[in-house]
Amino acid sequence: MAILGLNRRDGRNLIVVMLVVTVVMAVLAEGSAGIRLLAGVLAGLISAGFFVVSTLLINRYKPDHW
Repeated sequence: MAILGLNRRDGRNLIVVMLVVTVVMAVLAEGSAGIRLLAGVLAGLISAGFFVVSTLLINRYKPDHW
């Protein structure tokens, strides 16, 4: 995480976002338990990727007074 420029708080938030999206998607998806779990994991990984990109952009371009 430090290589990307993310701090410890960002890492914790990343895990929370990924877990919440995974659980919600697994509960709401239709199909067998394996399919639901796979859908949840894929949605969690995609959301984690977007979280990292958006956090990096915010950290790079945020105003100094933040």
